[in-house]
Parts: sequence; structure tokens; C-alpha cells
Amino acid sequence: MTKKRIFIFFFACSVLFLTCAEALAGADMERIKRSGVLRCGVRTTAEAYAYRDGEGEWQGIDIEMCRAIATALIGRGDAVLPVPVNHEEGFKLLEEGKIDVLTAATPWTFKTDMTKQAVFPAVFYYSALVFLGHYDPDATSMKDYAGKKVCLERSPFLIRELDYYNKKYELDLKVMSLPELGRAKELLYLKRCDLIFDRLETFHSDYFKKRPASVDVVVLPEIVRTYPTGAFIRKGDPELYKAVFWLFNSLIKAEAKGISSQTVDDYQNTRDREIINLVGGDVETAKALGVDPDWLRRTIAERGNYAEIYDRALGDKSPLKIKRSVNNLKEKGGLLVPFVFNE
Repeated sequence: MTKKRIFIFFFACSVLFLTCAEALAGADMERIKRSGVLRCGVRTTAEAYAYRDGEGEWQGIDIEMCRAIATALIGRGDAVLPVPVNHEEGFKLLEEGKIDVLTAATPWTFKTDMTKQAVFPAVFYYSALVFLGHYDPDATSMKDYAGKKVCLERSPFLIRELDYYNKKYELDLKVMSLPELGRAKELLYLKRCDLIFDRLETFHSDYFKKRPASVDVVVLPEIVRTYPTGAFIRKGDPELYKAVFWLFNSLIKAEAKGISSQTVDDYQNTRDREIINLVGGDVETAKALGVDPDWLRRTIAERGNYAEIYDRALGDKSPLKIKRSVNNLKEKGGLLVPFVFNE
């Protein structure tokens, strides 16, 4: 093969590669916008993450995250199709393209980041692993529960975290893993288990509030681990990654700037560059990202800032009444750090 032919061959391969890469870029984001539906893998085990209220409407923190994404990308918060997933199948459905976003209180960890065909654009909230147990007025620490039987859902994440905690503090807890959380709850109520190990939101939900009058259980104050969670997306779509990243951070920034669903339209003539970028509509940036210029302002107007969403899904305006604690802004003692929106 002559040098000229070799050059033409490699040039043609390069063009083909770039063309294919361009065609694949943003495929998930394009599918979402074209179909007008955001398919969300959600956790429906407890009335905290994704559940239907008395009027049949979907509620919960998973639903709130997905509605924010749908409002930003599609222009409609109701364009969400909840897909119930368990702890084993969420990442599989995401990899197979059967869902667009995976929430379901899925932890963002070193292992998930390294081993799953998914990426995690941004933290939306911090969950905590805690114990629910039979009330013991004499217990002052977890040492008083040493040797007790703990039931939990058969989740590799929960089993691993409990095992680490058990060994670290030498509690000699007797662990019983069960196929589902419902069975663990049943055994707790029958007093065949002394404790259940799971997420804080689960224990504050109606799933555990509705119990026999003879059963006196309490959420123990011990925090085994606080972990970040949010929305996972499939690898290979940088546009969708950037959109979710800046969307979630814009909701936090809006709270820090005092911009809410009620006041968002009061800032149209502001000179604050960060507020302009949040509510003013940057045409050039929006075009590069593949969204309309009004995407952030519209989401804040319809879904609210971070505080409004948290209160509605987990806080004072929700059935859970969970204090913000670590889910507060850093300036208020939390872990949420507002990003800079100057450029």
C-alpha cells in the first residue's frame, strides 16, 4: 500500500470515528427530549422516596429529583415515568437503557463509581444509615445493644456497612439478612429481631409509623454512616451529565441567593452576574448544552429552590419531618456548598 493510500485510509477511519462519536454524543438526552418522557428508576419500598398520596399523585424525594430534571429538559414536571427498582436491578436497567435516571436512595461510593456503567453528576442530598429498635429506657449507647439480633434487607451495601460497623465497635450483633424490608419489619414487630438497619428516611416514613399499638420502637440516635445520593445516569452522554450537574447545583445556588419560586421573576433587571446566569437565560450556553435558554429559570419557578424541594419531600411540609442537618447550606452548618455561577 502506497503512502498516499495509507494516508487516505487512516483519514477515512478518523472521519468515520468522529462521525460515529458525534452521532452517539447526547443520545440519552436526545431520546428524553424527543420522547417527552423521563423514565426514572425509583425506590417504592417506603413512603419516602416514591409513593402515591391519597389523591393518587406521585410524591417523594425521588419524584422531586426527576420532576426537576424533566422540567429543565422537557419543560414539563409531569413528564416523569416512575419505574420501581430494587437494590439489585437499578444499575442493570440503567445500563440496558430501560431507564434514563436511577435515584432510589442509591449510594454514590468508590465501588459504584469504579464498577458500574453509570456516572453521578451531583449530590442532591445526604442520606444516613441508622437503627430502628425496641425502646429501651436504660440504653445510653450502642454498647447497650451489643449481642442483639439485627434484621435488614438483603442489600450488599447495607450488609457491608453493618458488618464494618459491627466489627469496628465489637458489638457482636447477630445479623439476619432478608429478601425484603417488609419481612424485616414483620420480625421486628414479632420481637424476633431487636433492631432493623436501614436508611433514616425509611424509618421516618408511614411504612414504620403504622404499627401495632403494642409495639414501641424508636429511631436510635446513632448515625452509622452519612452518604451522598442523587441521580445516576448512563455513561457516554456528556450533555446530560452537564445538564443534571448544573441543574442540581443551580437549585442550591438559588437558595443561597434568596431566589425562590415566588421571587424568581423579581430578578429580571438585576446586575448580579450569578443571578443573571440563573434566571436570565444564556442563549449561547443553552445552545451548546442542547436546552432552551429558560431552562433554569423555569425549573426554579415551577419546582422551587433546594430548600423548597427539601421541605416538600423530606422536611416540614412532608410526612417525614426530617430536619435538614447535613442537607443544609454550608454557611448554616450543612454539607451543601453553592457553586460559583459568575461565568
